[in-house]
Amino acid sequence: MEVKINVQNVHLAEVIESPEGVLSFTAPEHVAGAMEFGKVPQIAKGQLYGDGKITHSNTKKVAYQITANLNKLPTKWRRYMEGVQVNNGVESGTSKDDPKPFAIGWEVEKTGNQKEMIWFLYCLAEPIQETTRQSEDNINYSTDNVTITALEDDNLERFYTFIDTEDEEITTEMAENFFKKVQTTDAIAAA
Repeated sequence: MEVKINVQNVHLAEVIESPEGVLSFTAPEHVAGAMEFGKVPQIAKGQLYGDGKITHSNTKKVAYQITANLNKLPTKWRRYMEGVQVNNGVESGTSKDDPKPFAIGWEVEKTGNQKEMIWFLYCLAEPIQETTRQSEDNINYSTDNVTITALEDDNLERFYTFIDTEDEEITTEMAENFFKKVQTTDAIAAA
């Protein structure tokens, strides 16, 4: 069993929705500077009581909350995610901004030359949080923090597509193709 040691190879793609609700994706773009990623399932819980005790309990995933900390999210992607208006290079943010859906994928490097790779297929971001600090005795770097909700699309019938190269069914070709396009099925394909 290998150990996770690094997050890297972040990719973003725009989601294009047809009038019929069918999704397609732009070509994935690499975004450098991944610092930390987290994913937490959001759950709905139900309990049935009878005779003064819980007789049945169930939980279901309803979404994922993803936190992404990056050196800098490219301006193009921040604007897209937040749905802000840009005219002649001048950006304006309003209460009418409409966040746009996107897919996000990343790789987790592991020891033994192994890796995990994941695509979350339909995501919406909260407005991006930025931390900027004054340099004093030492140089301080600024970072961007993004909170993302990943939803299950009705047509794709999944939140994400995931592979782990430790799994003997995962081929080198599958790993090489994983970020060439947004992977929406169990068949990992080239672009």
